Amino acid sequence: MLSVALPLTLLLFILAGCGNASMEGRSSASNNQDSSGDRENKVASIVSGMSVRDMVGQMFVVSVGGTQPDYYIEKMVRKRNIGGVILFGFNMKSEGQVESLTGRLQQFAMKTEPAVPLFVAVDQEGGDIASAPWVAPQPAAAEVGSRGDPEEARAIAATMGRQLLRAGINTDFAPVVDTGFGAAIGNRSYGEDPELVARMGAAAVEGFEEAGVVSAAKHFPNHGPATSDSHVSLPVIRHDAKTLQSYDLPPFEAAIEARVPMVMVGHLVYPAIDPHNPASLSRDAISMLRRDLGFDGVVVTDDLAMAGAKSGGSPAEAAVKAVEAGADLLVISSPEQQADAYDSVVAAVESGQIPRSRIEKSVGRLLTVKERYDLGGAGRH
Repeated sequence: MLSVALPLTLLLFILAGCGNASMEGRSSASNNQDSSGDRENKVASIVSGMSVRDMVGQMFVVSVGGTQPDYYIEKMVRKRNIGGVILFGFNMKSEGQVESLTGRLQQFAMKTEPAVPLFVAVDQEGGDIASAPWVAPQPAAAEVGSRGDPEEARAIAATMGRQLLRAGINTDFAPVVDTGFGAAIGNRSYGEDPELVARMGAAAVEGFEEAGVVSAAKHFPNHGPATSDSHVSLPVIRHDAKTLQSYDLPPFEAAIEARVPMVMVGHLVYPAIDPHNPASLSRDAISMLRRDLGFDGVVVTDDLAMAGAKSGGSPAEAAVKAVEAGADLLVISSPEQQADAYDSVVAAVESGQIPRSRIEKSVGRLLTVKERYDLGGAGRH
């Protein structure tokens, strides 16, 4: 189909019906409303023409083996239509090298049907969590939070976002909006006061938005109180419903109000939400995020290769559970597990275990974000 074969950005331009002079006189508010409605129609048209395999691929963010594309990552893009890649310190030696890497990856994506641009993601938070060597060092969130100035948080996010985008990195899995300095969080949190964290986190979301970079508020419902690290175990946080509402959720509510495009769900068991499953694999937790907090963007999992997600199983099993729970985007950093996870989700859809309509909803959200941030043109600004 034409709607699948054309590059996404070109297709969106054609379908927009640009050139109608009568539109020039409309108010900006009217234009925004029209754009939103048009976007939904265009995305629905693209999704309806995609195969199950292409749709499932869009739901994966995978790691890259080195500083330049290798056969494996090219195959993941060309054969499995993955939705994005995540870069770590060993992938990034200089701005020029990363610009070459991301440019080639995007070329693979845009020259392969259905020609959808990639999320190119990092964890660039400031402080110790900062692996892009050309991005100016920034203070840790705890230091920023101690000064209590949201404008500083906004300016830091905008600066990091602009510098990342220069090398073609269009997505930052930040800001951390966890309240508290517990295990695995430490100085990555703005503080122990949820109202402070809410103000600072929302400002950071606005800064990334100003830079034109996709951001992700993390780690829902709140990793801050955890006494163990979900990289190596499965934390259980025994907050009652009142504490959940007053302490854990306000920063996420503020980030959603600031129009954060993604929320990352953590590998944490909150018995007040779901006594059996980590939030990343919990239908109840993701339903709370959608229904109670009103989030209609992309729900992204923390890395499914982490112990907190696998719980003695495999990332492939976790991937199927996450999709069943309602997650839209699955992060898997372990190369040996990525193809198996993809194949497992495809098999679950083809067998009817996961309805095609469930996948279509996720891919619609993903394409909407990609179009909103013009990822096909990211790095060319």
